[in-house]
Amino acid sequence: MTGGTLYNSAHAASIFTGVSIDSRSTHPGELFFAIRGSTHDGHDFIGQAIEKGAKGVVMEYTYPRPELLRGDIGVVAVHDSHEAMMALAKKYRETSQARFIGITGSNGKTTTKELAVRLIKSKEERAYGTPGNLNNLFGTPLALFAMPADTKVAIMELGISTPGEMTRLAHIVQPEVIVITNVGPSHLEFLETIEAVAQAKLELVKAVGEGTPVILNADDPILMAEAKKIRGGFVTFAIDGEADFTPQAIEQENTDAARVTIEGHSFELPLVGQHQVYNLLAAYALYRTLGYSFDNIDTQRISLGTAPWRGEIVRKNNITFLADCYNANPDSVKAGLKAFFETPGGDRRLVILGDMLELGTRTVHYHREVGRLLAKHTFDLAVFVGEHSKHTMQEVLACGIAEHKVRHYHGSHECAQAMSEYFAAGDFVYVKASRGIGLEAVIEAVRQPEEGD
Repeated sequence: MTGGTLYNSAHAASIFTGVSIDSRSTHPGELFFAIRGSTHDGHDFIGQAIEKGAKGVVMEYTYPRPELLRGDIGVVAVHDSHEAMMALAKKYRETSQARFIGITGSNGKTTTKELAVRLIKSKEERAYGTPGNLNNLFGTPLALFAMPADTKVAIMELGISTPGEMTRLAHIVQPEVIVITNVGPSHLEFLETIEAVAQAKLELVKAVGEGTPVILNADDPILMAEAKKIRGGFVTFAIDGEADFTPQAIEQENTDAARVTIEGHSFELPLVGQHQVYNLLAAYALYRTLGYSFDNIDTQRISLGTAPWRGEIVRKNNITFLADCYNANPDSVKAGLKAFFETPGGDRRLVILGDMLELGTRTVHYHREVGRLLAKHTFDLAVFVGEHSKHTMQEVLACGIAEHKVRHYHGSHECAQAMSEYFAAGDFVYVKASRGIGLEAVIEAVRQPEEGD
């Protein structure tokens, strides 16, 4: 399957229980792919993987003396171990009888995936979704290998940062239904314009058959304009415009949840903001496109939610956090700020924003744009973390906000230490940054009171 060479035929019948590319998380019985990355070379950690119990190793021919590796293991040499892993993942996908769905977009793809899995499980228990955000050319193969053999519906999150990547992901996953949540200014370091972002996402549509259902956000004009250059006949969802699936009602019940009604079915959505309603609409459109019905299902009892740090409410020590710090780009920050300031509550309202990464030549522009937006709102303190966020702070000050209402920290741990002493019971705090900033450290630094304190 990989076009490689088996070095020790005594282990030709080895059976593997999983696949790993990280020796630190390798489990006994797994097949370890030694992959050369931008910062580390997996070949340097083959010994550690074997010590962790790896049953086999796929390495490149350039590795010296593979016959001298310790352990009772199978060894396969290939020209490119990453290409070999992707080839093997494609073969495994082709053995599955599941229906495969590909979800992509600049914002909301992880939450849409999580919501879709939970909706589909109301009808089909053997639904599977990409774990975490294993969504690129390294993560997607691992997500496929982790999929149970009896899966009936596989919902794969697909993420890219450069042109051409989506075509390669489509070749591996071969989705039978496609969902594109939206497009926006993300990965501009590589894609330069929002139109280029849309074109890169839409490679997924070009890579599949003409009859493959494609679900799009009809409120996204750039996405729709670029999609129509490729084909027509889309399934659509929207809040503001006309579409196949729209909400009949959106009621904010409290700080924690909204009630969203679609086609007469009500859902309790424990996430904050209109952008989360879009994610639910996309998941609902997928559910219905797959041919499922909510007849005889109490939809309000379906437990909805998303992965950690993606718009959830977190309470620690009587402090309420809107934890939206898994990733950030200009559109998601704007949507998050809108949701935060529209949500009532809090004796003091604090905003903690970290750098938005991979914005290329427009980095300063977008950070200043966020600053202008933030300055229009009323808050008690705005905290900025990272070098790029200095521009956001400068714009906030330029808009007339008093200096005592802003702070800047170079990194998340410095911020976490300072803010853990500043926070007080009753605070309502919005936390948002790109993944590389690690801003969840601010929330994790808040100590829960011990029993008896």
